[in-house]
Amino acid sequence: MTKALYAGSFDPITFGHIDVIKRASRIFDKVYVAISINTHKHALFTDEERAEFARQALNQLPNVDVVVSEELTVQLAHSLGATVLVRGVRGGSDLDSEMSIAGLNEKLADDIQTIFIPTAANYRDLSSSMIKEIAKFHGDVSKFVPGPVAQALNDKYQQ
Repeated sequence: MTKALYAGSFDPITFGHIDVIKRASRIFDKVYVAISINTHKHALFTDEERAEFARQALNQLPNVDVVVSEELTVQLAHSLGATVLVRGVRGGSDLDSEMSIAGLNEKLADDIQTIFIPTAANYRDLSSSMIKEIAKFHGDVSKFVPGPVAQALNDKYQQ
């Protein structure tokens, strides 16, 4: 049984993230989605809020579990028995930064392989940062994120 781990801040989860997770769930026996802390970003939603959004969005995928993590991705992978790290890429700039991260992860744990899954063309422009920016200025984000996330964004920026 091959287990994979897709870690990210998912602040919030987007249809692009969901697309990558669905693709990974067709390839691997088990996929863990880790809500991780990104020390370079200040999260809009709490870890548990982000995890709940992900659980709601992915509940139709029986081989996908959502976890919250405060450890290095490779350490979490080892503890879950995952041998593959999944990374979604939207384009060249994503690939460049993801290749750097993959190289570091390989130096930390050479028994774990990173694979890249391209996001579907209709989701390539999506980023959590851009979606938050649209929501901040009261734009409609319902085309980019699941309903509960769109509502939570609207609620956050109404305050």
